[in-house]
Amino acid sequence: MIKNYLKIAWRSLLKSKLFTALNLLGLALGLTVSLLLMLYVKDELSFDKYHSKAKDIYRVGVTATFDGKSQKWANAPNIVGPTMKDEIPEVIEQTRILWNDFGQTAFVNAGDKKFAEKRLYWVDGTIFELFDIKLLQGNPKVALQDPNKVILSQSTARKYFGDENPIGKVLKVGSKYSLEVSGVYEDLPHNFSLDADLMGSFNSVEWAAKRLYWSNSSYETYLLMTPNASQQKVEAQMTKILEKNIPNKEDRWFSLWLQPLTDIHLKSGDISNSNTTRKGDASQVKILLILALVVLVIACINYMNLATARSQKRFKEVGINKTIGATNRQLIGRFYTETTLTIFLALLLSLSFLILALPVFNQLAGKNLSIANIFTPEVGIGLLLVFAFVTFVSGSYPAFYLSSFAPKSLLQTSITKKSGAGFFRQSLVVIQFSASIVLIICTFIFFQQLKFIQNKKLGYNPEQVVAVMTSGAENKEQIDGLINSYKALSNVVETSRAQTYLGFGGSGRSMSKADNPKESFAVTTNRVTGDFAKVLDLKFLAGKTLPLIKDEKDTTVQIVVNETTVKLLGYRTPQQAIGKFSDNLFWNRKAEIVGVVRDFHYNSFHQPIGSYAFHNCDTEGRPYLLVKVNTSDLGQTMRQLEATFKKSIPASAFEYVFLDQFLDTLYRAETQTANVVLLFSGLAILIACLGLFGLAAYTAEQRTKEIGIRKVLGASVAGITTLISKDFLKLIIISVLIASPLAWYFMEEWLKGFAYQVTIQWWVFVITGLIAVLIALLTVSSQAIRAALVNPVKSLKTE
Repeated sequence: MIKNYLKIAWRSLLKSKLFTALNLLGLALGLTVSLLLMLYVKDELSFDKYHSKAKDIYRVGVTATFDGKSQKWANAPNIVGPTMKDEIPEVIEQTRILWNDFGQTAFVNAGDKKFAEKRLYWVDGTIFELFDIKLLQGNPKVALQDPNKVILSQSTARKYFGDENPIGKVLKVGSKYSLEVSGVYEDLPHNFSLDADLMGSFNSVEWAAKRLYWSNSSYETYLLMTPNASQQKVEAQMTKILEKNIPNKEDRWFSLWLQPLTDIHLKSGDISNSNTTRKGDASQVKILLILALVVLVIACINYMNLATARSQKRFKEVGINKTIGATNRQLIGRFYTETTLTIFLALLLSLSFLILALPVFNQLAGKNLSIANIFTPEVGIGLLLVFAFVTFVSGSYPAFYLSSFAPKSLLQTSITKKSGAGFFRQSLVVIQFSASIVLIICTFIFFQQLKFIQNKKLGYNPEQVVAVMTSGAENKEQIDGLINSYKALSNVVETSRAQTYLGFGGSGRSMSKADNPKESFAVTTNRVTGDFAKVLDLKFLAGKTLPLIKDEKDTTVQIVVNETTVKLLGYRTPQQAIGKFSDNLFWNRKAEIVGVVRDFHYNSFHQPIGSYAFHNCDTEGRPYLLVKVNTSDLGQTMRQLEATFKKSIPASAFEYVFLDQFLDTLYRAETQTANVVLLFSGLAILIACLGLFGLAAYTAEQRTKEIGIRKVLGASVAGITTLISKDFLKLIIISVLIASPLAWYFMEEWLKGFAYQVTIQWWVFVITGLIAVLIALLTVSSQAIRAALVNPVKSLKTE
């Protein structure tokens, strides 16, 4: 019987080549889009779950509170891990991870080879007891126990030493460390939040390993708990330990909490100071998952629409089958066999599309998915579920609808647009285009927000400012020589040494209010030289910049603050703040406000402008040299900067970043989401138009005789085209009215993630509606015009 069903299904598909082609293409595109997005979502959800102890590993987080405002940090004080292990029975082991120089580039010399490494981390030797890190060479029990040891990833070891055995080799990191290679580990999987290329022993950093304190929160700390340990119970114990060690409530500016390892990648959007560069976005995953389901449903609706449109032609066929004894069950089986065959062919076609589209998708989404990701058991099960879902949903209406009629009605009745089937098809068209229009509106607003971010004034000028790393210099003389050499270049406008550049962190401190010293607020600080304002084009509202030369006997710290700091301190005007002192910003050293600059965006637009201060205290280093250049030939200028750097600091690699390019990376996730949604919204519209094209062709075919009569009576081509098109255009207009409030709601929710955002304008919905109407009109009119141009004599001969 199944064999007969397959033969009938195959003949039916071949009989209606246009409808079959439209169905196959629509389903294949829908399946391809859905499978691509599901591969992406699967990859994002897999982060950190492969570790054998993943369910029992937690990261210690800190909630810092200043002036009634709280911030979540991924880093904790270095004393937290050891203390919790000693005092909480449920904590089996702990490990701390410190990003080299808080994220600064490490300059590594391997013999005469020089490398710039952004992924050097200092870790406790206990890291192997928590995470599944496979050592290819070396002993995990001792590899990182002693100071001045380092282990390399397999690719890093090959880069440094080729085919030589790296064990025992010595690496020089900057001017501070000489590290002996004690192990080589297998390259960390892409779905491990830790992205280390080198791991040095934590004990190598004496100031971090030997001086344990509760005041500085700079260390990512992980705890391994006993199986089934209560997170809430351990957090309560941590709170008691914190209160015991910091009894004075005013000094206890933070609280501790735990985050499951498997939540870190996607549920850390509101957490700052994380070490990893592999940050996920739960909202992005949610958007793409919804997009996958929407496109899949649109493809299913397409099939149902075309299948019900063809159903009138099959009424007599079904009626005859019922008359000679076919049961409802047999007819349902026949129609489902046809649907299954169609979807199976579409699935094969979609796999071909998937393989071809994967490189483009990787580039858009910033992923590195391979063909091997497709042929996995999980994806296989997913394909079966998708296949079953699409088959059941797509085939349900044609199978159950056609098989439900009595033979007499099937042999005598036709379905018009006023019937239940006609209304059902119209409803499906409305649902299809409503979903597509929602996607188009969302894409519009995505790009509006991104354009707003790109064009909004930052309060400083990052263009043609280069941050050059100088931490590889052997002494201050080399840095001074580099600065003088740069200033001698004709294309260099100004230079300034800095602890960091805007957008890339800084030191977190607290500052007391002038009118109430017991109240404090958080301030980000950056140690710079006095020429920073010229490099960044900052606008002074009062006072002056930091002294270019500071007297060694002067123990007062000079600071330049932004407008927000003045307001938080309680001063009415910037001028009123000049000359005022802060006693607790640098512990026992007074800090004098010498200048106030206009507010500027030193973080992404997700966060509001906070308090910021430039200073000249020697509490931090200044590893960056900010260089402002003025040239049309930037390539030649960069070659000059590199050549000059190598002469001045020969033992270091030339590492730099353009400030404006760095700022673009802050919105990489949003840009990727917008690009993916744009592409797949276009495909969703294409799939919907395939269905609309098929329905228009079917309608024109059904009304062939009517069209012939109208032409004989004098109807014009334009009039007949309008007659056929207007019913479809009504449906598209209804879709616009339904989609607009839905899209507005979704985008309002998405924009809440930005402190600075666009206002959704009415014209976005009007333009989107016009685009949808135009696309639908072009799709339908092509078939309408074709029908109107047919010779009326031929039209009147049709049955």
